[in-house]
Amino acid sequence: MNVPFCVKYRMRGFSTGDKMTKKRRTVITLLSLIGLILAIELCVVYYNANFAHDAKPSICAINDMMDCDGVARTSYSQFLGIPLSLWGVCLYLFFLFMTFTDKLKNIKYLGFLKIFKNPMSYIFCISLLSFIISMILGGISVFKINAICIFCFMTYFIDLLIALSSKTKGISVTEEIKISFNDFLEAVKIKKYAYLLIVLILASISVLTYTTVSNVFSPQIAKQQELKRSFKLDGIKADKNTLGNENASLQIDEYMDYNCGGCFIAQVYLHRIVSEFENIRIIQHNVPLDASCNSNIKDGGGHKNSCLKARYALAAAKQNKYWHLGQALFNSDVENEKDIIEAARLLDIDVKKLKDDANSEAVKKELADSIKNADSKGVTGTPTLFIGVKQMVGVGTYPEFVKAIIAQGGIKKPENEK
Repeated sequence: MNVPFCVKYRMRGFSTGDKMTKKRRTVITLLSLIGLILAIELCVVYYNANFAHDAKPSICAINDMMDCDGVARTSYSQFLGIPLSLWGVCLYLFFLFMTFTDKLKNIKYLGFLKIFKNPMSYIFCISLLSFIISMILGGISVFKINAICIFCFMTYFIDLLIALSSKTKGISVTEEIKISFNDFLEAVKIKKYAYLLIVLILASISVLTYTTVSNVFSPQIAKQQELKRSFKLDGIKADKNTLGNENASLQIDEYMDYNCGGCFIAQVYLHRIVSEFENIRIIQHNVPLDASCNSNIKDGGGHKNSCLKARYALAAAKQNKYWHLGQALFNSDVENEKDIIEAARLLDIDVKKLKDDANSEAVKKELADSIKNADSKGVTGTPTLFIGVKQMVGVGTYPEFVKAIIAQGGIKKPENEK
């Protein structure tokens, strides 16, 4: 005799009869609350890292490898335009909601919760899926970003514990999934719930389409799109650390550091600017935030080998390869002298001369003078730009940058007027 699946599990006592014990409820509630607190803290970290440019480093930004802030600034910190931390808040609220469904359904106007017949199965399936996704994110963090978020890894562990705690003894993983799926099918057979589901799906698609297209919650994606233009020197006059015509009527001075992410964005902007405007001259000044050459920096500064990179850039300028090597120096894979030399070889730079110049007293003095020049201008961070007489600290969007240049007398080339 064939017994319908849902009936079979009612007979075994795993449907409406699968009541949460006090211990299970307590464990899942505590884990969900801890996860919720961590997710909220990660939302704060995400906001500070991407929107509050003057915010202090978070408590979990410990070093180059353990850096929650650095991870939060990458495109991997969001999905469909929504920060992963916000997805996490929703996840743990769902777990808490499901944990108390059997009590909440007795409240007036919450009677519809009776359709959630096996909340433990739903918690198990969702937490298991979340843990699998977490492992993928963990791999991306370690092998792609080369930095990890400690709080994120804590939530991964919590997801696993919730899955283990919500697993019903005697039921396989496959059976748990079947129970959840069959409950879903039974619920959507009821017209009012089917209509409600359709409305929720359409609303979700609308919201996620907006967040994905607008990047309103993910500025790192917007900046990444602006960086699609590679900075080529085709048609641009370059002389040592300058770009553009030396007789231009508007000069832009940039004070930068090769280990500064914002400086990389600024460099891309400047390459676009000099190709789109006819009266611009750009001068780039090296100001490494590294205590090994900058006495203003205490406790190392966190920009390891910035001084080394700056010296090699200035040395490359003697072969008129300043901007070429500079592009490579922004690459996170170029970390030490060996990496710089390998990059120089690919750029057809005389490596022996480059190394000799980089370690010469003349270049060291040139770098020291550049730092002194920055001090005299009151520069305390990178990137700092002086567009004519206007000072800008940090970088916003490219249109904002263009607007500031036009306000200071920048004139677009005729073909770029639109």
